[in-house]
Amino acid sequence: MFREFFRGRSPRTAFAWTGLVVFLCHQLFKAWLKFALNRWYQSFYDTLQSAGADFADGNLKDAAALAKGRETIRRELVAFAHIVAPAVLVHPLAGLVRNFWVLEWRLTLMKAYLFHWDRSIAPIEGASQRVHEDTQRFASGIQSCVAVMLEAVLTLIVFLPVLYGLMSSLMWTAAGFALGGFVVTAFVGQRLVGLEVQNQVVEAAVRKHLVVLEVDPSSITSESCVLSAFRPNLRDLRKNYRRLYANFALLATWLALYEQAAVVVPYLIAGPLLFADHPSDRITLGVLVQLSNAFGKVFDAFNTVADNWLAVNEWRSVLVRLREFEQMHYHAQAQARLAQHPVVPARTTTPVVELVGSAASLPPSPSRERV
Repeated sequence: MFREFFRGRSPRTAFAWTGLVVFLCHQLFKAWLKFALNRWYQSFYDTLQSAGADFADGNLKDAAALAKGRETIRRELVAFAHIVAPAVLVHPLAGLVRNFWVLEWRLTLMKAYLFHWDRSIAPIEGASQRVHEDTQRFASGIQSCVAVMLEAVLTLIVFLPVLYGLMSSLMWTAAGFALGGFVVTAFVGQRLVGLEVQNQVVEAAVRKHLVVLEVDPSSITSESCVLSAFRPNLRDLRKNYRRLYANFALLATWLALYEQAAVVVPYLIAGPLLFADHPSDRITLGVLVQLSNAFGKVFDAFNTVADNWLAVNEWRSVLVRLREFEQMHYHAQAQARLAQHPVVPARTTTPVVELVGSAASLPPSPSRERV
């Protein structure tokens, strides 16, 4: 899956590495954008709190004070525009490059798999689906699962120091809360990978029978025969989907409860500090919003796997199926060639002339043009 795209000496290989650099730089930019917005939240909400205090004290009654307040808000909004303006261009351009990148990766896999498809070897179950649909799902998983995982790692690198500097106890709470949630999520959704793989087997069996029906309809003489022929497949399909949906419902129930609890945690810990008895312990509204935002980013990063468990499991099932295809067709092809032309270790006492003569008498190994 990886060597086919990133190894070689062709323009496609250069594009593979260039696309990877663009992919990584885009994730770095998104992490910086979150960090910049987090700092802006503190400044903006502190400004609002200060203006609210002035209103309460009656300091904003004259026109000059009101104009100054409006100018302060305007500067904050202009600063916000400067932060998010690059994203208007960066996100679409990086997304376009990423789309072409994963498409080229998928097509490269398809070419490699077709190139190694040996018709003398019985194909693995669902081989056509693995070459066609699973490569497409692999490409989609790069845009969803891999991108989300990388973004989570970079978010942790950026926001862990921020949250630790604001309130170290909140950082450890986020880490512990997310770790505990991941353990529970992994336990609740542990069967999903196997069910996803089995689901692809069942779907492939139905698709195969439908193709036979389309190509050779004369083999089915009546509607009852069609139904009886497909009844075992439909029964397996219903059984597998029922188990899959039951596990989905259990996992979704747990995640809904878990994520809603995570929204309240930072306010339970930091909210009372707005009204702390000692002035040195009090925090401003801007700091509270910044704390909540940083906690959310750190928690989401720690909780990425749990939050995207369904997509991660689906992508893992695709990796399993593609690895099985590669092992079957790459290794089986190599073994078939060895069976046709076995390599016999030479004896140390064999004359050089005998070695050269025997090597020259062997038929040349079949060669193919590189994909």
